[in-house]
Amino acid sequence: MIQRILITPITPLFLLLSIAACAQHEPLSPTQSAATPAGQLQQFQPVSDVPIPKDATLDAERSLILSGNDDWTGRLVMTTSISTTEAFAFYNSEMPRFEWDPIMVVQSAISVLNFTRAGRAATVQVERRALGGTLITVTVARTHGTIRNAGAATTHSAPVDRR
Repeated sequence: MIQRILITPITPLFLLLSIAACAQHEPLSPTQSAATPAGQLQQFQPVSDVPIPKDATLDAERSLILSGNDDWTGRLVMTTSISTTEAFAFYNSEMPRFEWDPIMVVQSAISVLNFTRAGRAATVQVERRALGGTLITVTVARTHGTIRNAGAATTHSAPVDRR
């Protein structure tokens, strides 16, 4: 006897969600400022100078972290179950505790927070995920003046006459 397999419009969606669940996501441990007592067991933590919210998961496919811990450049992409409002408030209050100075803050459907710290700039982007939770992207790079000054300090060539 041959059985018929019923394919409904929901079946392709279920398959797509099943495949998406297999994406590379690593659990991250929440970071702590220097004032937080030590002695707690830590999970994978690629950086230590920006706050990581509770239950955050690293999106390894979209992240690019050059160097690591306290002096890194790149993009840290993570997801969390907290709401966008909670994530916005978390970064607005926690970044200064990690010695980041606020420059600009915009709260909207896709919120953006900008900070500086010791010749580096950080942009935090917070947006709602379609399937619930929040997508957080933290991009950190050297500030333009820092790059120019670092290049001038290492250049030993004679001045160029530009007449």
